[in-house]
Amino acid sequence: MSKYTGTNITDNIFSPLQIGYITDTIEAIDGRANITQVMKSFKDNPRLEAIPISRDGKILGLMTRQIVKNISDKAWKRLFLDDLDKYIIYSADVVDATTYISSFLEEALKQESYESLWYLVQFRQTYMGFVSLKKILEYNNTLRNTDMRLAGQIQQHLLKKSFVNDKRLDICFFNHMAHEIGGDFYQIYTPTKDHILVACFDVAGKNFSAALTTMTLGTCFTFFDLFQFISSPDKVTSRINTLIRNVNPPGIFVAAILFYIDFTNEQILVHNCGFSPILIFVPQSGNKISYKISNPTFAPLGVEDEYDYSESTIVPITRGLRLCAYSDGLTDIVNIHGERYKEEKAINLLKKLHTVPHSRMNKVLNSEIDNWVGNASLADDVTLVDIRFR
Repeated sequence: MSKYTGTNITDNIFSPLQIGYITDTIEAIDGRANITQVMKSFKDNPRLEAIPISRDGKILGLMTRQIVKNISDKAWKRLFLDDLDKYIIYSADVVDATTYISSFLEEALKQESYESLWYLVQFRQTYMGFVSLKKILEYNNTLRNTDMRLAGQIQQHLLKKSFVNDKRLDICFFNHMAHEIGGDFYQIYTPTKDHILVACFDVAGKNFSAALTTMTLGTCFTFFDLFQFISSPDKVTSRINTLIRNVNPPGIFVAAILFYIDFTNEQILVHNCGFSPILIFVPQSGNKISYKISNPTFAPLGVEDEYDYSESTIVPITRGLRLCAYSDGLTDIVNIHGERYKEEKAINLLKKLHTVPHSRMNKVLNSEIDNWVGNASLADDVTLVDIRFR
C-alpha cells in the first residue's frame, strides 16, 4: 500500500530553494493492484493528491485523486478495470531533487505545452517522489512574497531611523509605497549639532532592482554616521554620486534632493539632482506667506562624473520658513479615467498643507491620494518631505 510520508524527511537535506524541499516522498503502488486498493490509499491519506504507479521496479507515472474519484463515481467502470495502466498520468520530465526552483521554472515555463503537470523527482539517480507544477508555482510565489515582505521590513526600518530632535525646526516625511518595496528613500544625517542633511531619493526602476539601490544608499548614510563623516556639502554629494555610478550598472540613476541645513551661517544649501521642483514658502509682513518654485539644477545622481556646484540654490533661514519637496510619483498618480495628477494639483496641495500640522499631514496626504486613485492602481511610490523652521 502506498504510504504518504510528507516532506519532513527531506527538510534537512535540501535548501528551501530546491525542488527536493517540496517533493512529496510517496511510496509507489504496483500497477497490477486493483482500483479498490488505490481508493483505500487515498482514503487512508487525506493529504495525498497523487500516487506513483510502478511495475517491475520502474516508476510508470501516477494516478491522481481526481482520476480515482471519477472512476469510483461510475461503479460500472470498476467491473471492467483490468489494470491501472490506462489511467496513469505520465510525468512531464524527471527532475533532480537538487535543482533550484527558480532555474527549473525558468526552463519549464518556456515550454509551449505540458504533457503532464507532474514531475518525477530523483535524488542520486534514485526515485524519491513526485511534485506538481502547481505546487512548485505556489511555493515559488510564497518564496517571492516572503522575500518582498522581509525586504520591505528592512527598508521601513531604515526609513524609521530618519528623525531629528531639534527645537529649531520640524521635519516630516511622507511615504506611500506602490508595492511592498520601492525605490523612494529618505534620510537625515546630523554630522554636528548645527549641520543637518535632509535627503530624498527616487531610484529609477521598481521593486527589487530599486530596493537594492535604496539599501546601498542606506548603507552609505550608516557609514557616514558610524565614522562621523564630516565634509563640505559639495564633497558629500560628490561621494554619493560616485557611489551610485560605481555600484549601479549604466542606465540606473537616482533623482535626489539634498537640503544642507547650516545653522552656523543661517542658510540652506540645496542640491536638486533631477528631483521635482521644490516649493520655498517665505513668511511676509502682515502674516502673509509667499512662495517660489525652485527647479532642478543638476542631473540625477549617477549620470555625470561631476557637478558645477556654483549652480546650487541657497535659501536664508528665517523664522517661519518652509521647504517642501515631493517625488514625481505624486504628479504621476492616475485616476480610473487615466488622468494624471500633474504638477498644478501637486503645488495646490502643498499650499493647502501649509496650515496642516505635521501630526495630521500623513492622514491628509493618504486621503488625497486614495481619493484621486480610487479603484485604479498606484504605479509609483509617493514621497514628500516638509521642513519647517521655528
